[in-house]
Amino acid sequence: MQNKIITSILIAFILIDILLVYLALTITPIELKRDCFVFEYGEEISNKVEDYVNGNESILKSVKLDLKNVSTEVGKYKASVSYFNEVYPFEIEVVDTAKPKVKLKKVEFHIQVGEIIKAKDLIEKIEDLSETTVYFYDEETKELVKTKSYIEEGSYIERIIVEDIHGNQSSSLRVKISVYKNRVKPKLYGIEDAVIQIGTAFDPLEGIKAIDDLQGDITHQIQVVGEIDTMVAGEYTLLYTVSDKEGNIATASREVLVEE
Repeated sequence: MQNKIITSILIAFILIDILLVYLALTITPIELKRDCFVFEYGEEISNKVEDYVNGNESILKSVKLDLKNVSTEVGKYKASVSYFNEVYPFEIEVVDTAKPKVKLKKVEFHIQVGEIIKAKDLIEKIEDLSETTVYFYDEETKELVKTKSYIEEGSYIERIIVEDIHGNQSSSLRVKISVYKNRVKPKLYGIEDAVIQIGTAFDPLEGIKAIDDLQGDITHQIQVVGEIDTMVAGEYTLLYTVSDKEGNIATASREVLVEE
């Protein structure tokens, strides 16, 4: 008799458990708060079940959250929660809507005619979580360019815009570019006095270079005044001159001794 009572009690508990499971699955199912959850780029993606699912505390303890396919990079990703082998899929979208914050080095810059100025060189600080590019912005043509140069002296008002890889643009910043004529002379290198033996071949341009601050290497424009007779001993003077396109001239002299 006692065994029958115990068996009846066990059966009753089993039936109650089955009933509770059934009720949990049918009468009190879980519910997703939405189909897509949006996070800002750089924001921590929540791993808390209660942020995605509506349900009482006891139910939420049995819900499993699957975020293994979710990245912190901008994009849409598949995620899901599961409850008693029932899977509830949803999406997580990472977006970047934050504009870059920018600080200029100064509001006025001075360059020479023909000099190339890079927009990024005018920026002191950029605050953004992604990679950025700095541009000059032309309000008339709506074009974005990374560099500028000017063929005439004067003052120019330009606008600077910083854009991140997700297309967010900073507010445009005004800068003044003051352009003046280039008065920097080219520089001659390698011109040193020399001593050679009579009858030795001598190239007056060997090892000589001319570099301009804007044009770069202009060695081919060097002119040499004076001649050396390597068959006659004596002291010779050579005069080197080179001019850039702005008419700035550099000169240097060189003594060459031809000895027996």
